[in-house]
Amino acid sequence: MDSRRRGESVRTELHAVAATAAPYWAGEAEIVRTFLAKPHTLEEHLVWLRAQAYKESAPLLALTPPARERLLATGSFEQAGVSPSETDRLADEWKHFRLIAELVEELTGTPLDPTALAPLPEDQKLQEIRAVGRARHGLLGTACAAFTEGGGGAMYAVLAELDGSRFETRVATIFRVICADEVRHGPMQIHAIAAAARDPSDWETAHTLVSAISRQRLRMRNEMFGHVLGPARLAEIDAGRIVPWPLPVAP
Repeated sequence: MDSRRRGESVRTELHAVAATAAPYWAGEAEIVRTFLAKPHTLEEHLVWLRAQAYKESAPLLALTPPARERLLATGSFEQAGVSPSETDRLADEWKHFRLIAELVEELTGTPLDPTALAPLPEDQKLQEIRAVGRARHGLLGTACAAFTEGGGGAMYAVLAELDGSRFETRVATIFRVICADEVRHGPMQIHAIAAAARDPSDWETAHTLVSAISRQRLRMRNEMFGHVLGPARLAEIDAGRIVPWPLPVAP
């Protein structure tokens, strides 16, 4: 196969992988819009804010205790001993945590301790699926996990559109920043899948992994926002009965 035909074949496969994730990304957006369509108490908002803060604080939680202490003391991933290749991504995640933590502190009057946060049950299941994919499939599993990070930016894009109360304005400002960063961290990693996939079997694995992760992401988001979608609607989204969310980068 010549280089042009090979390139066309890879683009076709990438479009197919993106199409596997797109209905689930749209489902994440539907969850957030459904939640926001009704008024909620402060405690209900704090559930999803803290859950997202936990996800953003993962880089800190993954550090050794001494490195964590250095980061908290200096605010520098370099001084915490993080490798240069990871510094930019982890610094963005930490920035996202701080933005959410500042809002939570404004709402509650209490600082948000990242080391006191814990994943919700569906998020724990999601991390287990990702970990198994990385362990079994190496670079391909890692690429698929990275590609699905952030759910195509769907949740962030919906929150970034809020415009009304002071709380909504604060949320929108925060999630505009997060959305711009997460598109680089997640959907842009579709090219890492192309680099790791060597044959038709690898592409089949990529579809399987992206589908499994995205399906569980949908459950994770639904739990974060109070299970606003019932089992029947989740099953419909699993079956693709939803307008897909567009891939926010060029494959």
